[in-house]
Amino acid sequence: MAALAFLSCCVLLVTVGGWATYSWINGKVSRIDLGLGSSNGSGGVNKANYLIVGTDSREGTGGAYGDVEGQRSDTTILAHLDENGTTTMISFPRDMYVTIPEYTDSNGKHYSTRKDKFNSAISSGGPALLVKTVQSLTGMDVDHYISMDLQGFKKITDAIGGVEVCIKPFTGPAQRFQDDNGRWRTSTNTNDPMSGFRGGPGTVQVNGDQALAFVRQRHGLPAGDTDRIARQQQFIGAMFHKIMSGDTLTNPIKSQRLVSAAAGALTLDEHTDLTDLPALATRIRGLTNGGIKMQTVPTHAPTRAEGAVDDLGDILLHGNRASVQFYRPDDLARLVSPLGGHVEGATVSDDSGAAGPALSPGATASPSQVRVSVYNGSSRAGLAAKVTTQLTAKGFRARNAGNASVLTHETSRVSYGPGQEAEARTVAAAVPGAGLIADSSITGVQLVLGSDFTAVVTPTLTPAPAPAPGTAGGSAGAGAGAGATTGASAAPDGAGAPADPPDAPSCTY
Repeated sequence: MAALAFLSCCVLLVTVGGWATYSWINGKVSRIDLGLGSSNGSGGVNKANYLIVGTDSREGTGGAYGDVEGQRSDTTILAHLDENGTTTMISFPRDMYVTIPEYTDSNGKHYSTRKDKFNSAISSGGPALLVKTVQSLTGMDVDHYISMDLQGFKKITDAIGGVEVCIKPFTGPAQRFQDDNGRWRTSTNTNDPMSGFRGGPGTVQVNGDQALAFVRQRHGLPAGDTDRIARQQQFIGAMFHKIMSGDTLTNPIKSQRLVSAAAGALTLDEHTDLTDLPALATRIRGLTNGGIKMQTVPTHAPTRAEGAVDDLGDILLHGNRASVQFYRPDDLARLVSPLGGHVEGATVSDDSGAAGPALSPGATASPSQVRVSVYNGSSRAGLAAKVTTQLTAKGFRARNAGNASVLTHETSRVSYGPGQEAEARTVAAAVPGAGLIADSSITGVQLVLGSDFTAVVTPTLTPAPAPAPGTAGGSAGAGAGAGATTGASAAPDGAGAPADPPDAPSCTY
């Protein structure tokens, strides 16, 4: 996570400091030979796949975070930079039950393919096995490897003076767990003895150890590892915003402290040069304007039919009960197929995201025909609820979908699935300044609100062309002329938002 923010500020610092700064940073970065590098992923070109890893290695911590040997991948993100300028970041839950490929350890001992938790790959076979696991899982090549451990994360957070995060009120019930010593502990999202995090609800400032505990906590969170990923994504946005909006980059002392802390904690594969990072860093700046799609592989607790031995979803792993999460190959395929990946066992075809019927430029639909999910992508509490009400008053079938995966969008955006361009144009016409993004991985229309949102306006519409005789469709935009619906009529069949939609605070559990 800290690596993401560091990469962004590194580019700006080097722009000012020149090659001498690059050389100084390069001398402090650790290297590991993983045999990576492909024809389309080397030399800092516009298309590449970066594996970004936050490990829970306790090395050098003096037992401050436990005495577990080795390392595990607490955070694993595959960042895909496409030639068309889009960036997709896919997070892998650490407890996903996956196939770990065969490998040979440093002592020459060979291990066969097995089923295990995703984060066991790096603890068993190091970064090389983690890379191999990700490639086998997604069918995508990894071109660059970037990692940072617990101590590095803590040092970077302290170097920027901490960040503000927002935590939802605890809704209970509290969860009970056994710690490594067999003692029973009670955890909530605001007080977790397992990670050591205490804070909230509401906005809190986290530094050092508490920042680390915030992003590592999973006990006491309603959705466990999934909620932890949401926390990590919120923290990434908050850290990035703190670095880019404050005086960190312009203050020589602060910038030197930040780069020194980050470079000393960063590990790159042997064939990734610092000159390969600007392309990723430039794309990461899209966190603030909605230019990055951040997605998480959907998972679920296994059922008894899937091999669970109890109603909690535990399975027998290495002879012991273990809590794991299952994923569906089709769900993973929907994420990676548009990026050139392939998932074994998936029934989703590679062309499942093909575009729908062609639409003439500027074609729109009547608001009453548009269903839109509204997300708050800013730090303005309750914005999604407010805009849902405004859109409903304009005749849209709007639904308050709560928070976006990151809360640092500066500008609003309208994403739409196949065949939904006309509907998306209508939403964009009602939200001045919103950008349009085609996204074959979603269904329908989604509005993510940025911090620059002002108000919903009456859309000026362009009728869609009539369909050719005998063709399907034709409903989009039918009868929708300029100055369409302006009244506060409710969406038919109760499809719109409720009269008093709930507040949607920009927080995570």
